[in-house]
Amino acid sequence: MSPLRFLGLVLAALVGAFLLLVLAFNTYGREASWEAVFGSPDLGPYDFSLPSRTGKLNDSLACPADDCLKGIPDIETRRYDLPPAALFAVAEKVVRRLPGKVRQVGANPVNTRLRAIVFSPVLRMPSTLSVMIAPARGGGSLLYAYSRSQIGYYDLGRNTATLVALIAGIDAQLAAATPTPVAPAPAP
Repeated sequence: MSPLRFLGLVLAALVGAFLLLVLAFNTYGREASWEAVFGSPDLGPYDFSLPSRTGKLNDSLACPADDCLKGIPDIETRRYDLPPAALFAVAEKVVRRLPGKVRQVGANPVNTRLRAIVFSPVLRMPSTLSVMIAPARGGGSLLYAYSRSQIGYYDLGRNTATLVALIAGIDAQLAAATPTPVAPAPAP
């Protein structure tokens, strides 16, 4: 057998094995396949009182800058003029509408914390999203959010995009709920 023919057979076998793997992956289910290989996609609750990072490029943290310095936030959140329970209700609604498939795994409206698994839109790779709403000094609420991938060293910015979508969704919900003042008509 010539070396070229042998190389062709090896490449055909590799392509065939890859296609079988893709077929099995899609038949078994993308979420179930990742879980079978890497274990439960729920990485558990995140402790916002002791913020820590994975040390990899597969996580993202959003919190008030002056309250989360040890965690080195990627995104600074602002103070909201709502009580924590009201902001939690808005955040919970927005989490359900995040891009990709979302599975809520824990919510505690009393402690204003929630945890969800957010699966990427195409490959359904899982990330754990943890959200906490805390009362702000002087009234209002503060938003804390942390998203970390279960798989890989680098997430191509997906966790940061999830947090940006969460914050933008909350801001959009609040803007839609706030009536815009109507300017008085000019005097004739």
